[in-house]
Amino acid sequence: MAATLTVLVGPAGGAASTMPTAAATDVFIVRAADLGDFAARPPSLTSPAAIVVNMTTGRVLYSKKADVKRPMASTTKIMTAILCLESLPLDKPVNISEKAAQTPEVKAFLKEGDVLTVEQLLYSMLVHSSNASAVALAEAAAGTSEAFVERMNAKASELGLKNTHFVNPNGLDASGHYSTASDMAKLAIYAMKNAQFRKIVGTRSYTLAIAGRSQPLVFENTNKLMLSADWVTGVKTGLTPRADQCLVASGVKNGVSILSVVLGQPSSSICWDESRALLEYGFSQYRHVTFLDEGVAVAQAEVPFQLDGRIQLITEKKLEMDLYKDDDVMASVRVDRQLTLPVQTGERFGQVILTNNGKTVGAVDLVADESYARTTLGTKISYAWDRFARWLGGVF
Repeated sequence: MAATLTVLVGPAGGAASTMPTAAATDVFIVRAADLGDFAARPPSLTSPAAIVVNMTTGRVLYSKKADVKRPMASTTKIMTAILCLESLPLDKPVNISEKAAQTPEVKAFLKEGDVLTVEQLLYSMLVHSSNASAVALAEAAAGTSEAFVERMNAKASELGLKNTHFVNPNGLDASGHYSTASDMAKLAIYAMKNAQFRKIVGTRSYTLAIAGRSQPLVFENTNKLMLSADWVTGVKTGLTPRADQCLVASGVKNGVSILSVVLGQPSSSICWDESRALLEYGFSQYRHVTFLDEGVAVAQAEVPFQLDGRIQLITEKKLEMDLYKDDDVMASVRVDRQLTLPVQTGERFGQVILTNNGKTVGAVDLVADESYARTTLGTKISYAWDRFARWLGGVF
C-alpha cells in the first residue's frame, strides 16, 4: 500500500509541500553571495611560478606561470612516496645499498648495510627530505633506481601530468628532470587521498632509531610553514641550486581544504610567506556549508493501518560542500520510488542532489528510518479495534 509523502525541507522562505508518491521533486537555492564578503584579490607574488587549488573540487583559484616547466627539487619525493605506498608493505625491511648510502645529502646519516623498514624510510624521506632514503625506497620497489624512474614516469602519464618528467627518485638537479606548478598540484592532491601519506607529511617531528646506533635521530619537518600555523597539513619542500626553494603546501581551515605550489623562489623565507598567503587567499574564496546533517528527516508519510505510525525519509549521511564565492547551488529533494509496505530500515527512496550550473556537485541518499511489515488482514482488524478504543476513550 502506497503512502503520500510530505516534504519537510522545502524552498527557502516557502512552506512544506505535499508531494506525489513517485518522481517527486522540490527545489531550493543557496547563494554564496548571501553568506558574506569574500576576498577580492590574490596576493602579489615574487615567486616565478605558483598555483593555489581547492583540494576537494580541483578548482584553480590563482595561477602564475603554472604550466611552465621548472626543476622541482625534493617535491619529487611526493611521487616516490605514493608509488612506494601503493606497492610496498610498511613493515618490509630494506637493506641500504652502497649506492643509496653514497647519495648526496645535506647531512648523511644512512650507512651501507643499515636495515630500515619502508615506513622508517618514508618518514625520513618526507619529513627530513633524505635523498638516500628515496634511492633505498626506489631500489626496494623496483630493484634499481632506473627501473623505478620508469614507474614514476608511467604514473605521471596515468595521472595526466603532461609537463612532468622524472630522472631520479629524489629531485637532485639533473637534465630532463622537471615539472610545473600545475602538475605538482595534481600529484599532491592525488597523494593526499592516501591516509598514510597524509599522516607522514603532517608529522612535525620524527624520531628514527636505527639498529646498532647508540642514539636515535630526531628529524624536524623541513616544511617551516607547519611551525607557523596549526592548520597546515603538509606536504613537501624542495631546495637545490637549480630549482631554488620550492614548496607544495596544504591546509584545512573551517572545513575547506586548500593546496598551494610555489616553485623557484630564491628566498626560503619569502617562499614560506607567499605559500601561506596563497593558502589564506584560497580559504577566503569559500564557505564550507552543511546543507543537511546526517539523520535529518526530509520527507515523511503516515503508515496505513498503523496508529501513530510514521515513516520518515532521513539523510543517510551529512550533505556538505565548499561553496565558492560565485556559486548558486540548487538543492533538489527527489523521491523516486513509491513508499509502499513492507519497508526496511535504511531502504533507499530518493536523494537530495546539489547542482551548480547544471553539474551535480553533491548528493545524499534518503532512507527509511524504521521498518514496517506488509499490511495484513490481522493488521487491519487490530487497527480498527485500536481506533474504536480511542473513540471510546475520547482520543481522536
